[in-house]
Amino acid sequence: MSGPADEAALVPIDELARRFGLRASAVRYYEERGLLFPVSRHSGRRWYGAAEVRRLAIIRYWQESGLMSLEEIADMLAGPAPSRSWRQVLEERVEALRTQIGRMEAAKGFLEHVITNHDDAPDGCPYYEALIWSGNADHDHIAHDHS
Repeated sequence: MSGPADEAALVPIDELARRFGLRASAVRYYEERGLLFPVSRHSGRRWYGAAEVRRLAIIRYWQESGLMSLEEIADMLAGPAPSRSWRQVLEERVEALRTQIGRMEAAKGFLEHVITNHDDAPDGCPYYEALIWSGNADHDHIAHDHS
């Protein structure tokens, strides 16, 4: 049972959300996903302790810095499981980031090509035409020179 000193350390949902630049509905969504739980409910409000504040900080950090999905974060917070270890979750995320970085590098290369070689729309450019008709995001094999 919590006493007055414990209750003074609790944070209401709106304050918790404000601390992290979220809406209270986002905090409730994390609850629905099983990522976060209020310590208590009274006066019609959810209240969170220091451990829950830290847990939300972890969730937000992993979302922003690791670009992790809530499902991946849930796996991490749940700890090692018979089906997937923390290491497996992280290795899968690293591989997904490698793929995403490759796609972003290709997109950057295309945009740099357009900036360097075109004053307006790149229509008619052999490089551009090969990209749009190939449907292939990996266009490193296409020559970048513009004739």
